Amino acid sequence: MIDILLVEDDPFTRKMMEDMLKLMGFNYASVPNGKEAVEFVKKEEPVLILMDISMPVMNGIEATREIKAMGRGSIIIMLTAFGDEKAMSEAANAGADDFILKPVDFNIMKSRIETAIIAEKFFEQKKSMLKNFEELKELNEKKIEELTEENFNLTFELLQKLAIVSEFRDQETYEHTQRVSEISGFIAKEYGKDMEFVFLVKRSAPLHDIGKIGIRDSILLKPGKLTEEEYNEMKKHVEIGKNILSGSNTKVLKTAEVVAYYHHERWDGTGYPERLKGTEIPIEARIVCLADSIDAMFSKRPYKEAKEESFVKEELLRNKSTQFDPDLVDIVLSNWEFIKSFYRK
Repeated sequence: MIDILLVEDDPFTRKMMEDMLKLMGFNYASVPNGKEAVEFVKKEEPVLILMDISMPVMNGIEATREIKAMGRGSIIIMLTAFGDEKAMSEAANAGADDFILKPVDFNIMKSRIETAIIAEKFFEQKKSMLKNFEELKELNEKKIEELTEENFNLTFELLQKLAIVSEFRDQETYEHTQRVSEISGFIAKEYGKDMEFVFLVKRSAPLHDIGKIGIRDSILLKPGKLTEEEYNEMKKHVEIGKNILSGSNTKVLKTAEVVAYYHHERWDGTGYPERLKGTEIPIEARIVCLADSIDAMFSKRPYKEAKEESFVKEELLRNKSTQFDPDLVDIVLSNWEFIKSFYRK
């Protein structure tokens, strides 16, 4: 079975991407235009299709529309130039599942492909379980528990992959998301929230910056201060994150949507995107905002060195009741040794 069908008209780009897919260990096939892609899918259904948009004979949008009309389950990721919003909108309406910007960053491409395949595996398993529900009822209780646990673990593997994709361009992605998760859960627990809330915050916190997928590297990793135009573009990541996570029926992703959209609001009402103030800001977003800020200060980034402990404490006190919920800052400072334990060498 073919894992990936590459649809790219430019011979040089196609050969380069074929070489990369081979190195990544994927079983792939390639065609030079949308018409041949449609004919290929009629005979064989790949797990994922990497589809260029602008091609002769039949473009990627038309091909996507025809493939989706066949009822095929292949995930379609469009390859598009940055800023071509009209083409991306048309591709989405045609049924595209995701997009990757050109020129392609192969590390990001690999991660996005792996995430899409995990998602496909999860939804196929879910569909299969629903279809065979009557048969499952006849299984013994132990077997049902094993299947449920496997499905549960697969869901959170997908969430973890999404979190890594969102900040793939940072070297300490996994460690960063884990620390923000643990610190957020701890703050929620000390704040008096029940165990379900603590669980939801821990699982959703790593997805707070999922919208960074749509922000250019030149802005995200810029070593100097952002221009006003760049800062305005950076702020769009909360809206992008909300759109990615919206529409789910799961409590974790509903919580993650709230966190992604509101975690840059400030206690004094000067944040974004809605300029909410005080307790108008959802508590889960206030918690993750503080946990993420602590980790950002303690961590080395491409554009800055890690800050000393004294600096972090001073910043928390200075921004108490302006950026941060004062009650949450008090919880952190009252449990400083625990917080600091995450950053011991």
